[in-house]
Amino acid sequence: MSESDSGRPVVIAKIVGGLGNQLFCYAAARRMSLLGGADLCLDINFFRSDIYFGREYRLDCFPLPSHRVRQSRLLLPAVADTYWWRIKRKIAATGILPGTDYLIERDPHEFDARLLSHQITRDTYLDGYWQDERYFAEVAEQLRIDLRLLPELNDEQRKLMARIGSSNSVAIHTRRMQYAVSSTGDGGGSLTPSYYRRAMETILDLTQSPVFFCFGDDPAWFEEWWPASIPRTVVHHAGPMGEVIDFWLMTQCRHYIVANSTFGWWSAWLGRALDKKVLAPKRQNLVFSIPCASGWVELDW
Repeated sequence: MSESDSGRPVVIAKIVGGLGNQLFCYAAARRMSLLGGADLCLDINFFRSDIYFGREYRLDCFPLPSHRVRQSRLLLPAVADTYWWRIKRKIAATGILPGTDYLIERDPHEFDARLLSHQITRDTYLDGYWQDERYFAEVAEQLRIDLRLLPELNDEQRKLMARIGSSNSVAIHTRRMQYAVSSTGDGGGSLTPSYYRRAMETILDLTQSPVFFCFGDDPAWFEEWWPASIPRTVVHHAGPMGEVIDFWLMTQCRHYIVANSTFGWWSAWLGRALDKKVLAPKRQNLVFSIPCASGWVELDW
């Protein structure tokens, strides 16, 4: 039976991960629901048993259009619940479950054209990260409307916003702590300082009087390699909503130097400056990477 009161089929998106991953899950499902004439449901049960990082559902911070939310109580210990989800995923991938079409991502590193060609005739469940702009490029402008974040700011944050808005601001994003590697990039997780130096040199060539605003989960790392001759402002808000405020401030910048991170990827994608320059790393030895969006510049490093 459909979850929709309208009688239309429903696209159900399993929402997983941190803020950036949640946005990718939403974007792919939103495109499918719009073009397929279906209602939208967000399954947020992942967050009841995120035993690895304890992440929280963040899409409720955005003015999303009308949709349903699927959320049930945790009935098993968190570890057991996680294993049960994996079992259900394997069963769903076989196609033997009745009543619903299941599109289970086969390989996060490979584009899955099924998402673009799937015809919605009944409820459809999406389970994957879907980290590629091609999954939602057709509805890009609608997504930018859906995702107009307006957090409550204090006086200090409003002053910072004014500085960002009045300058040729460049957001530089790093992702360090989650990858748990050294500043040299051992293990292929994080980017090395050479990438950021190369990207800064490129920005200095492409733009006039850039002003750098540094964001990331390890703000002290900037001290290790930042050129003494270039001013910077390090931005890092702690607390439950700190990442949301940082994310919104990044979206207000004019240009971007992004890491191999979905958080930075989405901040740059949502940036609305018509002349924005976005620099992103080539994969090279990175274990984790995301394809560039249209118009972005990939850098060797």
